[in-house]
Amino acid sequence: MKIHGKLSKVITVFMAALLFLFAVTAAGCTEDKPKEKDKAKITETQKQKQKTPEELAAEKKAKEEAEKKEKEAAEKKKLEAQAKAKQEKEQVRQKADQKKYSILIKKSAFTLYLLDDHNTVVRSYDCTIGKNPGQKQKRGDMKTPTGTFYVDEIDDASGWTHDFGDGKGEIKGAYGPWFISINTDKMSKGAWGGIGIHGTHKPDVMRAMDSEGCIRLQNQNVEELKQYVRVGTKVTIEE
Repeated sequence: MKIHGKLSKVITVFMAALLFLFAVTAAGCTEDKPKEKDKAKITETQKQKQKTPEELAAEKKAKEEAEKKEKEAAEKKKLEAQAKAKQEKEQVRQKADQKKYSILIKKSAFTLYLLDDHNTVVRSYDCTIGKNPGQKQKRGDMKTPTGTFYVDEIDDASGWTHDFGDGKGEIKGAYGPWFISINTDKMSKGAWGGIGIHGTHKPDVMRAMDSEGCIRLQNQNVEELKQYVRVGTKVTIEE
């Protein structure tokens, strides 16, 4: 009876040890199992390794062709946009040729108006005028003249620079893309000149007294205005 009891204890201990060993082994197997994401990566890598050089070359070619088509589509879209912009400018030019336009600038309103041959406003633009108020008297007084003038030149100013005397030196793009010069000789008697309507390198400074006497517009607006203006266009400047 004593032997039988001891044998039972040995068997119980042995079974407990086996169960513990099984549990540890199962846990280890679970931890060692690759995650589904990792399995997918491994599978994809294996697939790539199994592909022939011809298949890999075909995939590369297909990818390059797709990128090429995408680039061509973007270029086509860009060219279409440019063509549309050119067409719109041409339409503006044709309209300008069909009518006789004039310009009215009201200094107190900081606004330039484009008028048709019936004196109807067809365009209006915010503008910047001379730093100092009043009628222009001499060169360098920073005033915008009032009176009736006429356009005598339309110059490509895209490459022009100007030194504003503020220590920053020559500033590129100071006049924007165009300088619409107005003839002030009748009023100035040659004492001053160089007044015009032009673009600016300071597009955020509008409806202000900030120029040296000229009338500044934002560059896109002077681009549009230029389509309507010809040498001889009347320019009236009022307080």
